[in-house]
Amino acid sequence: MDFTTVVMYLKDLLATVMTLLMMMSPAFSGNGVAYEAQNPDELITSFVVVSDIHVETNNPESYENFSDVLYGIKAGKDIDAVIYTGDNVMNGQFLENVFFYSAIRSMMPAENNLVVVGNHDLGNGAGDHDKSRNDFIANNNLYFGADLDEPYYYRVINGCYFICISTEVGDPSQFYVSDKQYSWLEGVLKEAKAAGAPTFVFAHFPIRDISQGGDKFAALLKDYNVSLYCHGHYHNDLVAGNFYNWGGINSINLPRVTETTHYDAGDGIVVEVYEDEILVRGRDFVKGEWIEELVYTYPIVK
Repeated sequence: MDFTTVVMYLKDLLATVMTLLMMMSPAFSGNGVAYEAQNPDELITSFVVVSDIHVETNNPESYENFSDVLYGIKAGKDIDAVIYTGDNVMNGQFLENVFFYSAIRSMMPAENNLVVVGNHDLGNGAGDHDKSRNDFIANNNLYFGADLDEPYYYRVINGCYFICISTEVGDPSQFYVSDKQYSWLEGVLKEAKAAGAPTFVFAHFPIRDISQGGDKFAALLKDYNVSLYCHGHYHNDLVAGNFYNWGGINSINLPRVTETTHYDAGDGIVVEVYEDEILVRGRDFVKGEWIEELVYTYPIVK
């Protein structure tokens, strides 16, 4: 058994122990409020998007908040996937990652759990960027069997394309997409368009923050009929102004889903995909309530 295999085995063993301990903790004793799709008989797929969890080693409240959110998401009857759009942990530390990934694996709020990398996941400008990047890839492979070799990837779920893209520099203020990733993305978008598939793109940063210029990137997404672009990063509350169009791309700016001093924790979105349209509804997963004023429909362009 080589050294890498031993390390992965020990990580898996630690994750198993952490999972057992967490399942016995009061923080994992909650129950979510059940919810379902608006038109379940016509539903193609449904998924949840949340952002900026910021699990932090020395902040037990962040652990408890996250467990409450997971319970709230898991209560969904029709949810096929959950997407976590970055800053999943605070400092990219080993134990933070163990808790974040172990919590998801123990709870399994949906069959598919797609994790996007954020600036905090990469150390937020401190530490070894390459190590944090490689840890992100290794954790997704270990906990979810993802088989990644890059921090960007895609999945096809119920005929829909879910594309997770990544910044590729350690500077927390930059959203840098390399030529290699850009070419990869264009190839996936071509594949999705040829299949006539609804396509969703997820990143930690908004399109306008791309270092090489958001206009070119938005034009690419528009050319290939991307239905929705979801991101986080700015910790803005979930209000009408954060459901917006940028460069012709329907975009949603997700809030910090865990503890906050500005608004109630627990806010995210539920996306329902139907034959001709996409329905997006705001939901407080901790309170188990729909945010009634946040209901939007988007066309599917094939």
